[in-house]
Amino acid sequence: MTKFFHLENFKNSFLDYNIRGALGTWVAGGVLIMIKKKFNMIDYGSDTDGRIVYIKIECNHVPIVLVNVYAPAQITERCSFFKELFLYIPSTKWIIIGGDFNCTPNNQHDRNKLGAQTDNLSYRILLKEVINPLLLTEIFRRKQPRKIIYSYHASAGNYHSRIDLVFGSDIIYKNTHDIGYVPVGISDHDALVLSINIPPLTDKNMHRRWICNPNVIKRKSFLEKFDRVWNIIINTADLNTTEWWRDFKTSLIMIIQQEEKELNRETRRELDGLSKEYRFRATNPSNDDLAQLEIIRQKLHDALTEKFVNSIPSQDDRDFKCLSNLAKVRLAHGKANQSRIAYLIHPSKGRVETDNGMMEICCNFYQDLYNVKPIDTSYWSELFEDITKLNQNDIDLLDRDITTDECYEALKAMQLGRVPGDDGLTIELWRFIFPIIGGHFIKMVNTARDKGHFHDGFLNGLLTLLKKESEFNGTMKNFRPLSLMNIDYKIITKVLSTRLKKVMNKIIHYNQSSGIPGRTIHDNIHLIRTIIDYHSRNRIPLGITMWDQEKAFDRVNHLYLFEVLRQFGFGNNFINMIKLLYTNSTFTIKFNNLLSEKLFFNSGIRQGCSLSGYLYVMCLEPLLNLIRKNPRIPGVLVPGSQYRSLVNTILQNDETNIEIKTLAYADDVCTFVFNTNDEFETYELFKKYSYASGGKTNDTKTVIFWISDCLDPPSFNAKIEREKCTFLGIPMDTHGQLPQEEIDKMVNNIKKKIELWSSIRLSLCERASILKCFIISTLVYWLSSMLINKNVIESIQKICNSFFWGRIHPFIKFQTCVGRKEDGGFGLIHLESMIISYRIKCGLTITNTTPKIWKLFALPYVGLHLYKYSPWLWTNLIPHLHDDRQFFSDVAIHTAKWLKRVGNVINNGNDKSIYWKFIHLNIYQPPVCYERINHLKNIQFYKLIHHSKLPSNIIEFWTSLANYGINTHDRLGKTLEEKKCFFCSLPETLSHIFITCSFFNEIYKLLFEYIKNKFNVSIPRSEYDIIYLKIVSSTTSRIFQKQITYSIGNYLYAIWSYRCFINNSNNRNQKDHPDKCQDRFMIYMKKFPFDNG
Repeated sequence: MTKFFHLENFKNSFLDYNIRGALGTWVAGGVLIMIKKKFNMIDYGSDTDGRIVYIKIECNHVPIVLVNVYAPAQITERCSFFKELFLYIPSTKWIIIGGDFNCTPNNQHDRNKLGAQTDNLSYRILLKEVINPLLLTEIFRRKQPRKIIYSYHASAGNYHSRIDLVFGSDIIYKNTHDIGYVPVGISDHDALVLSINIPPLTDKNMHRRWICNPNVIKRKSFLEKFDRVWNIIINTADLNTTEWWRDFKTSLIMIIQQEEKELNRETRRELDGLSKEYRFRATNPSNDDLAQLEIIRQKLHDALTEKFVNSIPSQDDRDFKCLSNLAKVRLAHGKANQSRIAYLIHPSKGRVETDNGMMEICCNFYQDLYNVKPIDTSYWSELFEDITKLNQNDIDLLDRDITTDECYEALKAMQLGRVPGDDGLTIELWRFIFPIIGGHFIKMVNTARDKGHFHDGFLNGLLTLLKKESEFNGTMKNFRPLSLMNIDYKIITKVLSTRLKKVMNKIIHYNQSSGIPGRTIHDNIHLIRTIIDYHSRNRIPLGITMWDQEKAFDRVNHLYLFEVLRQFGFGNNFINMIKLLYTNSTFTIKFNNLLSEKLFFNSGIRQGCSLSGYLYVMCLEPLLNLIRKNPRIPGVLVPGSQYRSLVNTILQNDETNIEIKTLAYADDVCTFVFNTNDEFETYELFKKYSYASGGKTNDTKTVIFWISDCLDPPSFNAKIEREKCTFLGIPMDTHGQLPQEEIDKMVNNIKKKIELWSSIRLSLCERASILKCFIISTLVYWLSSMLINKNVIESIQKICNSFFWGRIHPFIKFQTCVGRKEDGGFGLIHLESMIISYRIKCGLTITNTTPKIWKLFALPYVGLHLYKYSPWLWTNLIPHLHDDRQFFSDVAIHTAKWLKRVGNVINNGNDKSIYWKFIHLNIYQPPVCYERINHLKNIQFYKLIHHSKLPSNIIEFWTSLANYGINTHDRLGKTLEEKKCFFCSLPETLSHIFITCSFFNEIYKLLFEYIKNKFNVSIPRSEYDIIYLKIVSSTTSRIFQKQITYSIGNYLYAIWSYRCFINNSNNRNQKDHPDKCQDRFMIYMKKFPFDNG
């Protein structure tokens, strides 16, 4: 066993090395890592048992994590060890985990024969808990898939195995050029030697992303430092310039980084202190020491968990409350792997794989893209003719000065967790300090407006590259650039976009649906689908042209942008604010771990702020207006629009013979063609728009979808599709239906995602959330606007249900699982109900008076079913039809049933969604315990459990317990002996083990005294009061009810976890020590989340 003085003597023998170790205990001999001092050590840590040590170093300016592991030999201890191992591994892309894992990947290939502690479970747990979530690979076996070699040799029993393993991230694997086992002679284990190439990076280009830790703002020392710095700034700085703002932010960042360093030091001191106390008490421990050891271990676990969560790069991933830390790891590492770019194609050099070479390609591409695009202003007069103007009231609304209150409201409206710009300052921080600095911030903005520019760096964006969903081919056109802007910039754009949002529907025609209040992407999908269906049914040949505009946002000339604003009638103050945000703006490219020099943003509309969508829509509107008023461009005649009374009822205007000439969702523009003249005429208008604005039409990607099975298409210049095409992410065939092959692809994709997520340990609640958020979200989008065969839905539902339960035998009815968590369910998605709820939502839109042009297409299919609820839907002017294969027929049927049962419900902020109402009325069945125990409905049993701030594992356990899903000996045993309780001779029923077993008298006394002293409530020792919370009706205080629930939940879980601990055959000799169970309860209660009630 390694002692402290052993380690010190060892360090003195290797003075040119940094040596970090986990000292040996009676449990393990100890582990250490040696690293040359020339490598900067960023972080380090170890466990208390001498089994884990890790360090984080810099090699060639690349952060690398090295972890040394010595897993327990005993099976159950080994499995428990693997479940906590991920907490010791800092987050980074370069991870190497090696050591003696005391288990093998494959017992057949990696052992010559099985030993006493050989099992098939340990490695599976290691995969689920560490390797798969961190997206690691076993490097030797991946490099040598067929080679049989052993690393451990026990000559006494002639046992040989490969239990010494090294795992690495994908980038480690790709840079490992040699790996092998080497005998060392002084040990029965062989050494595993790797040769890894770490590509050199220079300080000049290296970028390590820093983002403010929100926990810093809670520290008293931060508040004191901030107050001092702020007072110095406002008393000494020249507030008539904008440069003082840069100085203030620099000082603010320095304060935060100092506080973060101190916070990290405090965390490390806490961990070191707990480790030392643990080792001290573990030496010749007394009974009191043994009780304290468990408490110390829990404190260590909590401190490690907090440190681990703070290391997850994305605040969004950290705040995903329904996911465990393990699932958050999978998300974070999955995103990191997806964001890394392995190669790019150079126009002349071909494939380039070095980071510096790829950065050069990026810089050249984006500098060229954002250079000023030549435009011809002679086209402006034609383009801006007859454009809609703002009225004076709207001009005055937009032109007024920005106020402090508007800025603060804008901050509060921003979603927490969003990634900040290059300064790393988060929304949480700005919300905290803005009440103090807001007035001076407004003065700085007004000063910049008056001077015509901000200080250098204020308008700098961090350009990140997002891979498009299409297959990656290494060209820069495969990426969508997203500008990460600083929050102080976003405050201004959020205020302007909030104002602009109120007037957009007055100046933008209804055929553009992107970002306009009252319009959605579904409006365009309904129109395209029904136009295809209408022309297919009536055998009217039609071509739908989907125009592809190359880098549409990025090519808009700034002079054109400002002229568009003038032509729409915006006031000088608003236009000057837009100019202020685009004049002398710059960007830096973040590529892998590199950061480019600043480049000028001389062209384009930034993608990454709330203002960009509105600005682009206004820039495109003149082109769409030109297409609409051109008599030589045909449109699709809307059926029924020849009747003025019908149009007046549905669209609330007096137009007749309405033609739809174009549809747009941001830069996704569709027009209609019947012959080559139509195509030529439309193309000419796109050319004029390109000359006027700097845009560019991508001729090779522009597609015409030809709808006719009786007539071949004319000789169009664009590519022609006749079988299927994709509109706004939804594939459609020539009948406006989902193609079967696309459905098959979707099902296979769902299966692949489920296979990926099945490789890690997940609770039932997590599985339900992952299904909705990450696995079937695209499918749900398709189903919201398209029909699909019921058999396919049933098949996908079975796949989802299978993933939800995993290897667990279902112990709760499906009809209960689909309910809300507060009602005893898990929120498991019910696809059929989801589809019906979307149909009802569409039907309710039809019955209300909101003008939607697609209602004219829907009218023949909904009038028969819905005229009772909206009489204006019935008219003798058009035929009324019914067709089960038509989307709107399905809408009408489900909406009529809904209205007949529920009434004409108008949703508001206090109502549940249609989906949950439908589930509750038609599918949901209360849990079994609700049927057997009457008082549960009166106390909102499950709502109390979920709102009591209990850990997710205790909530899931209690849900299972209340639904009789916990297997006791009485349920599983066949004989009287097998049914007996571990701790007494009575049968082990749920009521017995949690309520009446005398072994747990003392822990019940602890619970009774705690609740009596704190809440003046006496808790009877009965199943109804403890398991089913009847006791909470003794108090009307909601906070007291939550606190009582929290206490009882920990009591129940302490008993069950101790019982499972004893169930392990190696621990049954401890069943005579009830104080161990009390210790567990006290440990759980130390995390009591309620402060002062």
